[in-house]
Amino acid sequence: MRLLRAPRALYPALFVLAALLGGCDRAADVIPGGGKQTPAATATAGNITVGPRVGPGQTVADAADNDLARAVVQVIPSTDDGKPVRMGTGVVVDSARRLILTSYPVVRPYRADGGPAYTKIRLATNREAGRAPQPEYEAELLVSDQATGLAILRVSRALDGAPNFDLPAVIPGDTAGVTPGTVIRLFGHPGEGAAQNTLTVQRGAVTGQRSEAGQTSRLWLKTAARMPSGAAGGPVFNQAGALIGVMLQEVHNPKAQVGQIRPFHRAENLIDQAQKDTETFRQIAPLYLEGTGGGVARPIGSDGIRVGKISFALSAIDTPAGRDLFDYEQAFKPGIAALYYEYTVEGVPDGTVVEERWFLDNIKQDSVSSSMAWKGGSFGIVNDRIAVPGAGGLPSGRWRVEVWSGNVLRARGVAYVGGRPASEPAAKNFTAGSLASPDGTPAAPPQSGQSQVLGFFDYTGMEGVSLIQWIAFRNKQRVYQSPPIAWDGGDVGKFWIGVRPIDGVASGSWEFEVRADGKIIGMVPARVP
Repeated sequence: MRLLRAPRALYPALFVLAALLGGCDRAADVIPGGGKQTPAATATAGNITVGPRVGPGQTVADAADNDLARAVVQVIPSTDDGKPVRMGTGVVVDSARRLILTSYPVVRPYRADGGPAYTKIRLATNREAGRAPQPEYEAELLVSDQATGLAILRVSRALDGAPNFDLPAVIPGDTAGVTPGTVIRLFGHPGEGAAQNTLTVQRGAVTGQRSEAGQTSRLWLKTAARMPSGAAGGPVFNQAGALIGVMLQEVHNPKAQVGQIRPFHRAENLIDQAQKDTETFRQIAPLYLEGTGGGVARPIGSDGIRVGKISFALSAIDTPAGRDLFDYEQAFKPGIAALYYEYTVEGVPDGTVVEERWFLDNIKQDSVSSSMAWKGGSFGIVNDRIAVPGAGGLPSGRWRVEVWSGNVLRARGVAYVGGRPASEPAAKNFTAGSLASPDGTPAAPPQSGQSQVLGFFDYTGMEGVSLIQWIAFRNKQRVYQSPPIAWDGGDVGKFWIGVRPIDGVASGSWEFEVRADGKIIGMVPARVP
């Protein structure tokens, strides 16, 4: 049976990508008000807030850009000597508790080798019109959620000469009412290498939504608006000025624009947790190999190219703004008429050849495989479908798609039609270290006094795994348990996990118990002298 692609993948008929990469209404420098409080700010339950106001007759007064800008900060993880490590954006969500909502990839406390990425987080404010943000505060990473890519910072002190924390918080909006066509305002800083560092605002509209298997609601809002990497963590407001989302990159990538919005309701539990934490609370963020998210165990390369996780769905709806997928799954009933799929592409230079290679039970299917010269800019969303003519439906089996660019495999996704085979995840070749090399092996031995201890292993049979988790023991006593982390490493490869104790690594007998979907797949021993 000859397989057909409808529409032909990655060719100009990819109208969804074209729609998403279209222009937005306008972009301009935000002109914040001065350091003085404006009449739009009011006190509510100990918070100073800015946002839409209800006036006489229950009419809503839209918040001005310069008022909202006062709640936006530049987030700058830095070394001891003040050198920026990354640059992003954040927004005040609780002024009384000094809480800032931002992007976790921006403030992720680890380097690619597992060592500490920075020593302090500086926050720069936007108080003066036409002026670059000025560092005024230091903050600490309070809580984070790797599944959503969100984090909450807590301001810890004012820098010399800066006022006590006095920034207003924004007002949350209702994301349930956000639909294609909803007008939005996006705030963010330019980021690394920008000639000008002033806060900018961009107006656009929501064009659709994205999700993935196992999720019951929207994971992402789509928009045609694009902002530089420094906007990651920046707030997205509705027309009235209520917060409805956060601009995010799935992995920090200074070579790619930001083009997706995490709906605000995905941050509510994290904010609630942060509001309940005491002033002395400190979270240990999970330490592990940060992959591409595309089903291959490889960190983002120095070329800045990344293809995100490939998701599959049974249904789709086409709108003037593009295509939205529904009924996300990984395993499908036999005889389905079409298999829809989507993924993100970051940092691919225009003109680079991007290939999709399709396989059915490891046999390449040339009729649905394709290639094209990329024209989507530094961030784009690809979605398409494969289908068959006639009434027989898609042949049953293990469907695998590989996405290649520059002759490098960037992502791999698998969907099962007509039944999902049982997988037997396993780990072997256990070693330990304090730092990791780019090929996923120890770069330095474990040592007391270091910031972290890492456990390394090879894995097989992980294609069907959803979550990975690990527990660290020292001298048979549990010292750390990670949250469940979404598994995106593919079927076979190398991986490492670890822990960065608050007080450093002490000598002794360490072990890591590694679990895949709750099943123990190995114990990594680590003798720390």
